[in-house]
Amino acid sequence: MSWSGMVAVGAALAVCGAALGAGPAGADMSLNGTDPVASGCAAKTSVTANLPLPDERGETTALTLRVLRSPACDTTWVEIDNPYPDGTAEVHTSIAVAATDIRYQRTAARTGWQISPQVFAPGRTCIKVSATVTSAGRVLAGGGPATKIC
Repeated sequence: MSWSGMVAVGAALAVCGAALGAGPAGADMSLNGTDPVASGCAAKTSVTANLPLPDERGETTALTLRVLRSPACDTTWVEIDNPYPDGTAEVHTSIAVAATDIRYQRTAARTGWQISPQVFAPGRTCIKVSATVTSAGRVLAGGGPATKIC
């Protein structure tokens, strides 16, 4: 092979390698159910939605469910800030890829940020999210049907 032929092949391989490496490393179904912070996906996020969580009478509360997306990882998860003292209230978060049976839930009874596991949701993949804050079996906020976001 001539020198110019080897240069052309090398240039073609470099272009193909750049195209293949254009996406984020590890952005695939293996991210389902993982922690967005531990995986590094939470480093750069955008807020997809802020969903107010009403109380059991439908009245406005100070609680909001935030839906976050990592463009680099093509994942989505939910967060809620629990203002109640540790052990006083449980926060139940749920996220599911709407067109599949992939569903993750997390429950915590501590004050502060509660983060659900993330789901791999590339592009405009629809997800369903929900949250309920309870105390002694009584719903303090949320608890309604899951909200579909596309």
